[in-house]
Amino acid sequence: MMLQAIDLGQSLRGRDVLDGISLTVGPGQVLGLVGPNGSGKSTLLRLLAGLVRPDRGRVLLDGQPMAAMPQRGIARRMALVAQSAETSDRISVRDAVALGRTPWLDAFRPWSARDDAHVDRALRRVDLGHLADRDWSTLSGGERQRAHIARALAQDPQILLLDEPTNHLDIRHQLSILELVAGLGIAVVIALHDLNHAMHCDRLAVLQDGQLQALGSPEKVLDPALLARVFGVRASALIDPHDGSRVLRFHPC
Repeated sequence: MMLQAIDLGQSLRGRDVLDGISLTVGPGQVLGLVGPNGSGKSTLLRLLAGLVRPDRGRVLLDGQPMAAMPQRGIARRMALVAQSAETSDRISVRDAVALGRTPWLDAFRPWSARDDAHVDRALRRVDLGHLADRDWSTLSGGERQRAHIARALAQDPQILLLDEPTNHLDIRHQLSILELVAGLGIAVVIALHDLNHAMHCDRLAVLQDGQLQALGSPEKVLDPALLARVFGVRASALIDPHDGSRVLRFHPC
């Protein structure tokens, strides 16, 4: 399953929020979206998810215009984990995660043991199996974030879109979620604030003021000149003696 954005543009109250965005993510690839606050990352994810139609350009799903596809068909292929999605309903964690199975259910295909298996597996993968029967309202912010990710995994998508999924998580669960995402074997687009987390993506798209500033491997994209121009910081690269990976350290310009 391949997801493509072709010359995407979106305007709000006469101002370009996104302009001329073109990128592709294929099976098994993790594409990171990075950029300062207000650069357009969340808007781009909503366009890629088909929640908003672009003012300009197209989104293609396996070469087909997504605008012509039924929403249920898109939801069977793609899941989005937004920054915030809350409910005031009294609902258990398991029931919240089970909502991910909705695109697969209809009058001819009611809930079955297969759906139970998807929900159980999703809860285990985000380390929430022990909280399955808890009331949603009793969860911490980090636990709710992991439940949102479990809901998306229960959807069994071929493409996963995540908007700042490590927000509210402690460091152990940040690392476990990023490791989980990297090992899914499906196309992933993930917006991240932490540039050291972004170093583990296959490719990075750097946004600033709604425009694509760079697209490529983290090592090539996150060079000192770009970091100074886009993020307003000086950066130095260190080598982690544990595994030889490159780690960025930042200083004010």
